[in-house]
Amino acid sequence: MLAAFISAILFSLNGLKVFFIPFIAVFLFWTGYAFVLSNDNNFTLAKKIAILLPLDGNPYLLILVTGIVGGLAAGMAGIFGKQCRELVKK
Repeated sequence: MLAAFISAILFSLNGLKVFFIPFIAVFLFWTGYAFVLSNDNNFTLAKKIAILLPLDGNPYLLILVTGIVGGLAAGMAGIFGKQCRELVKK
């Protein structure tokens, strides 16, 4: 989230790009990283966590949800960084 915040301060993005560029970046990173980590142990922990959540034990759905949550947090950090940049400009 810090990277999204700092990049929004340093680079001027307009409109929906402020939210979606950090969202997509973190979504892809977290999803890929979670898949690689889970793939190394045959999705053992991901299956157990997916059973605890209402995901019917599907580890791939858990990885997708993980990416979405991370992406939303990064998108919000990007918006906050843009607002801080505008505040400092005034």
